[in-house]
Amino acid sequence: MEINLKFPPKVQITKEVFLLKKSTDFTLHRPIQAWQWMNQTRSIPNAIDWVRTDVSESWQRCLEEYQLPLGKNTKKEFPLLNNSLNRLDDRINSITLFIEMLSNNFHIFLKEANAILILTCPNGKLLSKIGEQTFQNIFIDNICQKNADWQESVIGNNGIGSTITLNRAIAFQGMEHYSSALHPFTTVGYPLLDKQGKLLAVLGLVSNHQESMSSLFAFLHLICVLVNTNLLLDQKKVIVDKKLTKKSPPSSISDKLQTLINKAVKLQKYKVPILITGESGVGKDHFVGLIKEAGPRVEKPLIAINCASIPRELIESELFGYASGSFTGAKKEGKPGKFMLANEGILFLDEIGDMSIDLQSTLLRVLETSEFTPVGGTYSVKVDVQVIAATHVDLLAAVEAGKFRRDLYYRLNGVKIHLPSLRDCLDKKQIIQHILQRELATLSDKSIGFCPRVIELLENYSWPGNIRQLINVVRYMVYTSSNSLITEDDLPEELLFMKTEDISDLKPSTAINNNVVRSLAEWEVYGIKIALNQTKGNISLAAKKLGITRTTLYKKIERFGLDKQGSEMIFI
Repeated sequence: MEINLKFPPKVQITKEVFLLKKSTDFTLHRPIQAWQWMNQTRSIPNAIDWVRTDVSESWQRCLEEYQLPLGKNTKKEFPLLNNSLNRLDDRINSITLFIEMLSNNFHIFLKEANAILILTCPNGKLLSKIGEQTFQNIFIDNICQKNADWQESVIGNNGIGSTITLNRAIAFQGMEHYSSALHPFTTVGYPLLDKQGKLLAVLGLVSNHQESMSSLFAFLHLICVLVNTNLLLDQKKVIVDKKLTKKSPPSSISDKLQTLINKAVKLQKYKVPILITGESGVGKDHFVGLIKEAGPRVEKPLIAINCASIPRELIESELFGYASGSFTGAKKEGKPGKFMLANEGILFLDEIGDMSIDLQSTLLRVLETSEFTPVGGTYSVKVDVQVIAATHVDLLAAVEAGKFRRDLYYRLNGVKIHLPSLRDCLDKKQIIQHILQRELATLSDKSIGFCPRVIELLENYSWPGNIRQLINVVRYMVYTSSNSLITEDDLPEELLFMKTEDISDLKPSTAINNNVVRSLAEWEVYGIKIALNQTKGNISLAAKKLGITRTTLYKKIERFGLDKQGSEMIFI
């Protein structure tokens, strides 16, 4: 059945590939027999008698030009990581941001289609993967890592790599792929081109539904049209305000943070474990990315695992993998764990404080010996892994409470790096400005600015959710504002109470005796009493003023023995 779509005149696509239809020639399309013939004879079958021309020509490139091996062991012989460090075109960065911004709108399609969406550079390096991988496949796991190489010369013909080679949209399904590792899948690729027809990036889809190639093509076409339209790759419009393009956005890396990065980089040379502490939302995962990019393992994998999000009974197999047939439901070929995937690279154990106590002893042995045995396995595996752990809880207090092993704590705590909360950062203004400019850079159809009052409110807000909350607030205002100037009326509900209040009201009164040094607890009590007085005991409004939740405020009132009216004042 033909798909009727109207193609914009500037969208370059091979319509005979996109408009898939059944014909009398379809009965002659025999990729299974063709691939088996090629595997046995090491020769390419006649395209007219066996497969589509695109398939036979791509096979010929793989067999004769690239001299790639054939057979079931192909997936083990392909190098997957692209070590190129060429600077990315700014437009590629814009494409990446825009795709990730759109991703919330098409997760349902990807889930229903059992598909993942990937974005690669013109050299085949994977930049971004979107969508939950519902199918379990070790080869797909590997080539969906950041910097994995999708070129034809590396993994054989596929929708993404062949699009790079041909500079046009193309798709393959099942045994049309040269590599047997891709036989269970359909791969679709679509080029994003600039005004001169130069390849900027490739969008691709991978699905284990081999009968849905037409639907995948239609969806990918729609996404690419949105990208071309909204990012304006023909450069007829300016992406951001001209004022913003005159200078590079601030790096947001203060001297103090740079010192911490430098320290962590030196420790990587000796595989000294690093423990990162800080409140939720301070950017611990971002910091790990920074030290990886600056360190000696920049070309190696960074594998992250959230110890709090994985069920207790599964975390051991997630960390160490499992052998074939080790338990009911296990994959036939087994599965490598995070330690194996992170070999020669970095393993980031986020929320380590939530790891079960019985697994902590196993982790301790691995950290001491760099060896582990997969679940159900009979032999040990040795790896070279730099371990970085992070937590928002007080691990030492957990040790004293018997919830965390003391020896593991000191093994992980080769060096402790504490990331301050956003409210305590001395360079908060720089951080806010950086995030503002980064989000504004994603807009293509208008220039948006922030009035001075909004900037002042953002700088003085306490940010209980730290940088994660700041990013969400900025995105909310940028994406929902209908005017070119964002004002107090555009603030989200959580910050609305600040509109009518003077920022100075949240600061210590000048009536305080400045000659007396007060404890932090005394200042905290003082702030709570001011908020309760001003709101006449309204807990919800007082909590908003203080930038904390109602539950937290109730706990603090009980802790300090206050009443809801805050009638008494201190420091007078």
